[in-house]
Amino acid sequence: MRVRAIMTPANELKVLKPTDTAKYAIQLIEENGFLSLPVAEDRKFVGFLSKQFIYESFFKEKFGDIDAYLEKPVSAFIVDTVEPVSPDLFIEEAADIFFKNKRRFIPVVGDHNEFLGIVTQNALFGILTKVYGLKDPKISILTDDFKGVLTKIAETISKNDGNITNIALLDTEVMGIQEISIRLEGKDIDKIVKKLEEKGFKIREFIK
Repeated sequence: MRVRAIMTPANELKVLKPTDTAKYAIQLIEENGFLSLPVAEDRKFVGFLSKQFIYESFFKEKFGDIDAYLEKPVSAFIVDTVEPVSPDLFIEEAADIFFKNKRRFIPVVGDHNEFLGIVTQNALFGILTKVYGLKDPKISILTDDFKGVLTKIAETISKNDGNITNIALLDTEVMGIQEISIRLEGKDIDKIVKKLEEKGFKIREFIK
């Protein structure tokens, strides 16, 4: 899946201009319950602004009049431009960016650097939860022959009215043993687990 499928389009966002005042930015942030907002100029992404950084800057600079300070333009408070990504980026790659960098959102730009929208952590984690079926029951099976047993596991689950929603392979790093983590749907998961055990599969974990 690509980033374009989960991004929030620019026309649905509250976007600041570099010439907006810090006072206006804070008002917009507070009214909408945001932590930060993107900044764009002439449809080009410039960076982002957070309320926290505005106040931190005020106290560091020991500026006397807060009202006068907040008349500064938004451009004075953009300290991190945030590297934009293409709408064709895979969501797995976007997840890696969130993991490696402390980002509230990732800007998305087109071929001509036009600001298309943003991908938020919530949107990304929401789709990953859906894709990987994290709300479905989970069965973990230990094996030393992943390719040899996978077909048998799938057949057993299917014959007992189960449907696999996700499969992940984890290396236990112990004597070549691997753990097959399966998320599945079905009317009687307990029956499926029992049938798997009867087939000789070692169930390490079963979570409904």
